[in-house]
Amino acid sequence: MSAAPSRSEGILARIFVFVAVAILVAMVALYLTLIQNQGGPPPDNVLTVPFVAGYLIFMAALLVSSLAIPAGARPAVRAGAGSGLVALGVLSAFSIGVPVLMAGAFALATAGMAIAARPGARSIVSAVLAGLLAVIVLMAGFEYTWTHIVCPATGESGGTTASVFGNGTTYECNNGVLTVRR
Repeated sequence: MSAAPSRSEGILARIFVFVAVAILVAMVALYLTLIQNQGGPPPDNVLTVPFVAGYLIFMAALLVSSLAIPAGARPAVRAGAGSGLVALGVLSAFSIGVPVLMAGAFALATAGMAIAARPGARSIVSAVLAGLLAVIVLMAGFEYTWTHIVCPATGESGGTTASVFGNGTTYECNNGVLTVRR
């Protein structure tokens, strides 16, 4: 099996992958710069920003790797990246969502090209399963990062965490001591 794109995928798929990756790399750089320059105390849920940045980089890496893997695996890898990016784009619609949705659209377009190049149930099923897995990883990552609270050593803060799977957790931080109410 050749790792080179088939003629029906061709250069357009490569261009779409590179555009999506360029958008993602630019978004991560911009996102981290904006968060770093906000000032003020760090958020209590310190893992959310690194998780989002890492997830975006991982989706970009999946897209780049899809250029070198066997054609039979491309639909799953590209659909996984595209689905994860679209889900993240919807969840982050009021901040970084639009460019992430654009990258997701390009990724899903390349997944469609890969499916068209190797039509069949295997391509479609693997693409759907990979898409579901990418969204599950995103949701589980958010659930973990939103509920992993780190209190500042001094001062008071508190609030309610977000949750994907139900009600959030109410918490208070008092001079480095975390109190959780479920």
